[in-house]
Amino acid sequence: MQNITKLQSQSKQMLNQKLALNEMLNQGIRSLGKNLLWLASAQFSGRVVRLGASVITARLLTPEIFGQVAIVLTLFELICTPTRRITSAALIRMNDSDFSDNLASANLINLASCVIAFALMSLISVPLAYYYQDTQLVLPIIFVASSYLLLPFGMMYATANLRNNNMRKVASANLWQTIGDGVLTATLALSGFGLWAIIIPKVVMVLVWIYIHKKDTKLPVSTQKPSANQVKALLNFSVPVSLSDLINTLRQSIDYLVIGYFMGVEALGVYFFAYNVSLGVSLGLVQSFGTAFYSHICGSNPTSDGQSAQQKYRSSVIAITAIAAPIIILQTSLAPLYVPFVYGEQWISTDAISVFVFLCLSGLVRPMAEAASQLLLAHGHSHLNFKLNISITALLTLVISIASQFDLTTVACSVMVTYLIIMPWLCWYSSRITFTQSTVINS
Repeated sequence: MQNITKLQSQSKQMLNQKLALNEMLNQGIRSLGKNLLWLASAQFSGRVVRLGASVITARLLTPEIFGQVAIVLTLFELICTPTRRITSAALIRMNDSDFSDNLASANLINLASCVIAFALMSLISVPLAYYYQDTQLVLPIIFVASSYLLLPFGMMYATANLRNNNMRKVASANLWQTIGDGVLTATLALSGFGLWAIIIPKVVMVLVWIYIHKKDTKLPVSTQKPSANQVKALLNFSVPVSLSDLINTLRQSIDYLVIGYFMGVEALGVYFFAYNVSLGVSLGLVQSFGTAFYSHICGSNPTSDGQSAQQKYRSSVIAITAIAAPIIILQTSLAPLYVPFVYGEQWISTDAISVFVFLCLSGLVRPMAEAASQLLLAHGHSHLNFKLNISITALLTLVISIASQFDLTTVACSVMVTYLIIMPWLCWYSSRITFTQSTVINS
């Protein structure tokens, strides 16, 4: 009788633990969903404004100008990417005391990395303009590079908001930056600014991003001065993260670089236009998901059950895919109708519509890559994430280089097929590596 009572007590305890674990899982998913809703709503609202701006610029600017813009903005993204999480990836994982103690050292790293980024981009402008035989590229490149010098004024406040899961503030900063960018771009394009209509807002709107992140956001008061040991510790964690981000951005931009090299600026302009119009919304959702997912993983209490953690990961991937897929499918099915109607008949004579369709479809699996990358980083596998991104980027470079010997449609189709094969595998492999090791450790 006593044994039966003991078994009943153990069963009841196990049931309560399972219920508590399920409740924790549901709360985590609800929290992630709420954060993603804020970010995705901001992205969607901003994209509506950007859509209007893209309609105006598509009708006023030539493919050659779009090609010039692609060169400037691709270079900017490649150099800017390593600075974005050079300290935040490490700080978000810290407790309150460590966060406060490392603020001064993080500020020093942020400032140094942004100054280096400005100098590097400015130096590259001349040989790049010489390579493309277009001296008009030098000033826009240096002007966009100046935005790096503004970033340190807001980077710590943005980190604090991410660390506190204040996605409403993060979403608001992204929203108003995007809206301001779209409105100013449209205004300048209508005023005849040409290339500068797209370039100028990229710098001006950084000030809006800084203002919103700083407003009502308080950083802890710290008397600590920058420390060599702290700088070294921050860089030891963040450098692999930044390099992984750089490779990820390179992977997303490698088609620009290869097409510009093999097919010229005008073909690059057509591809750049189709890429941004087709993947603008879905990539915005993916970026929002990655931001919310990383903060969600780092901010949640680790569960003792590896199976439940894996279920949380899978549920998150399914959720973002379920949101993005209908939008992408609708875009793809309506592309032949609305692309020429909205953006102008001049795009029909190019490969823009077929490129648009293939790139749209590649967006179906892009959330998987983002989830896999953030999962590996959050669990300390930054070196593995870096190696995987390098391998995938090398494969894409090879595929696009071969496809570029034919036409833009072949390039877009090759990108789609590669993504549809590689990204689901990457999602599965990252989950297997992370949760298999977690299970071994917990056992």
